[in-house]
Amino acid sequence: MTWSFTRADARHLRRSLATHVAGRGLSGVRCAEFVLAVHEGVMNVVEHGGGAGRVRLWRARHLLCCEISDGGPGIPTQCLDRAGMPGPDGECGRGLWLMDQLTDTVTVTSGLQGTVIQISVRLPA
Repeated sequence: MTWSFTRADARHLRRSLATHVAGRGLSGVRCAEFVLAVHEGVMNVVEHGGGAGRVRLWRARHLLCCEISDGGPGIPTQCLDRAGMPGPDGECGRGLWLMDQLTDTVTVTSGLQGTVIQISVRLPA
């Protein structure tokens, strides 16, 4: 499943995503955490990545995967360090840190042509 989005679509996208995630095997808190992680990525695109992007959701064996992408200017290198929780006065990094906390894996590819964030969670057996 793939969605293109802008700021105007963010709320509707979150609801639609929650329905699709639940239909792919996640429920309860784990579903809410995954949807929140994706929504955080969507809002980062809206705020920092050029304002428009794409979300792709798929199931790969025992994983639920999502890719959030944009054509923005890329994430500054100093914002890619997710080793610890950013402080309240930090200028960046909270969204990626939060995605790390809410999902099992997060990979980020970012450059002048845009950013691609892939997240995944293990599905219940």
